[in-house]
Amino acid sequence: MSSPASSLEQKQRVLEKFARIEAYHELQNLMGRTIVAINFRQPERVLEAFALDAPDVSFEYADEGRFVGAEAVRALVDQLIGAPAQPGEMRDYQLTTPIIEVAADGRSARGVWWMPGAGAIHEGEGDPAAIWDWATIAVDFTRAGEEWKILRLHWFRFITCHYEKGWVEDTSLINRPNTPMHPLSRPTTYHNPYSPLSIRDGIPAAPRPYDSADGSDWMLSRDKEA
Repeated sequence: MSSPASSLEQKQRVLEKFARIEAYHELQNLMGRTIVAINFRQPERVLEAFALDAPDVSFEYADEGRFVGAEAVRALVDQLIGAPAQPGEMRDYQLTTPIIEVAADGRSARGVWWMPGAGAIHEGEGDPAAIWDWATIAVDFTRAGEEWKILRLHWFRFITCHYEKGWVEDTSLINRPNTPMHPLSRPTTYHNPYSPLSIRDGIPAAPRPYDSADGSDWMLSRDKEA
């Protein structure tokens, strides 16, 4: 017969498991709603997902810079999706293959999603150009009261190319000047898009189980067993 102490421990473990399952569901919905808001140019809804009260909140977007702090995150979101939509324009990203780890203390979480996308963008007069636009996103989440918020999001751009050329023939992405897109942007920490001349690198890393937020840059780890 189990002791009262062991019964309490078992109940606590069950409650913690349920809390992690619930958090997984909430984080999936949070990211799904955020990507929908990006697809349909809804900047305020995107910003609602971020922990803007946190001084280290950040959004790093491909080779266009790392934006740290609420003012910088707002500037990036406005730059990316703040303009009114144009007829024929389309950006359609899909979140796939979620890998989510909720910290043992339940106060933070880490997640990675593959994100295939297609689009139609205006490059001048006439019809928009059809493109492929694929990325992987890695996210640090924090618990803000009863809600989960994005503390740090890194958008690892992998492919952006014209549809009719494909990613092997269209090498415009790897020939970009990599100049900051905004005065508030800081240097990019990592950018390695597909190239027909290079070997793929397994970054961002899939998150592994962890106890609590420790400030580590797990996204850039090459140790897949860490």
